[in-house]
Amino acid sequence: MTVVMLLALTACGGGSDVSSPLASTAVPDASAPVTTPVPPTAVAVPTAAPTAAPTAIPTAIPTAIPTATPEPPSVLDEFGFVLGLDRGAYVTNIPGNTDAQGIVQLEYSGANVILSWVPENGATIEGLVSGTFGTLQSNQPDLTFNTVSESELKVGLEIGTVVGFKSVDGSGDVVGGGLIGAWNCVDQATSFTIMVIGQDASLVQLRLNRLIDNFDCA
Repeated sequence: MTVVMLLALTACGGGSDVSSPLASTAVPDASAPVTTPVPPTAVAVPTAAPTAAPTAIPTAIPTAIPTATPEPPSVLDEFGFVLGLDRGAYVTNIPGNTDAQGIVQLEYSGANVILSWVPENGATIEGLVSGTFGTLQSNQPDLTFNTVSESELKVGLEIGTVVGFKSVDGSGDVVGGGLIGAWNCVDQATSFTIMVIGQDASLVQLRLNRLIDNFDCA
């Protein structure tokens, strides 16, 4: 069967083609023992693969790591005075503020602050402090407020007064306290009152000192 197939393939091929592997295969003698011819191993002609255009690899540009710098303090200077504020102090303006009269509230890292100003008009420092203290008592009738200290307050070149107080609940427990200070800015004919409230007496004192140090009547 193998001989017949090989003859048929030879006959169909026509003339001898030296480039064909079958053309060079010898036809075995019919009387010779039949052996299965081993086809020649085809040599794969390497096909040139298309050369991919080299892709430019961008060189990473080293990015400078920014150096953390503290945020500069903000300044409240809208109403005829200057108050420097450290980071962490947030101001809420009450509508209607003017250079002559107004009030601002501050949340200042563990303490609540109210700063108000009115035309001087002969107002005394003692009257400003006592008036603020009375308003505080009226707004929180469930608590009892007792003064615990009174001292001089120096704001720039101006001299004022500061009073310390504590708040007590119905059980007699101290639930908080604060400081109320007042002074006049003579050149501007304006009187200022500041109240700092918190549960930590040392923190309240620290916040008041910092605000007073950063206050300028100008």
